[in-house]
Amino acid sequence: MKNIAAVILTLALIPGVSSAASVTSTTWAVEVAPFAGHRYGGSFEDTNTLARFEVADATAYGLILDFDSEPDKQIEVYLSRQATHLATTGLFTGNPLFDLTIDYYHIGGLYMLPAGEHVRPFLSGTFGLTRMAPQRPDLTTENRLSLSLGGGAKIFLTKNLGFRFDVRGIYTMLNADTSVFCSGGCTIKVRSNGFVQTEVGAALMMRF
Repeated sequence: MKNIAAVILTLALIPGVSSAASVTSTTWAVEVAPFAGHRYGGSFEDTNTLARFEVADATAYGLILDFDSEPDKQIEVYLSRQATHLATTGLFTGNPLFDLTIDYYHIGGLYMLPAGEHVRPFLSGTFGLTRMAPQRPDLTTENRLSLSLGGGAKIFLTKNLGFRFDVRGIYTMLNADTSVFCSGGCTIKVRSNGFVQTEVGAALMMRF
């Protein structure tokens, strides 16, 4: 994870710009990309009961903002939400414990790879906050640091309109033997250094 974190921090600290629409280095622009997709994965173990918990695969949606600053590099803001549930695994696989909303609030960078004028593959890295909100009044919301690394392609139909396709891996940090969703007592005592989710999405991209 140290290597992944180094890559993400490097991307995030080097602001960037997309040259996909033949933008000069002195031109400021922003790309707005509302997206929808699917998010997979996320699991951990309860040290009290040894039960394993998994976040159910579910639809994800959100918004990506890319701000130009240098040729082929952009500053990226990534906001994403998944409405899912936490379930046990094992003999009674899939028994839901409670509904769960997982949000990501990230900022970082994007680097455009050399390619044609209308199709631009890219790599992206972001860091920020994971917000896990159980949909039960007796449980508390968890806020944890997280990192993401992804890639994909932007396909420009015109200078200001196109599509964006992403695959992104997201790592949320959890301290070993920490407790989560506590309110008076604690529902789960986690044995984990974190959990990973994968998100696949498609967006309508508008450039201003």
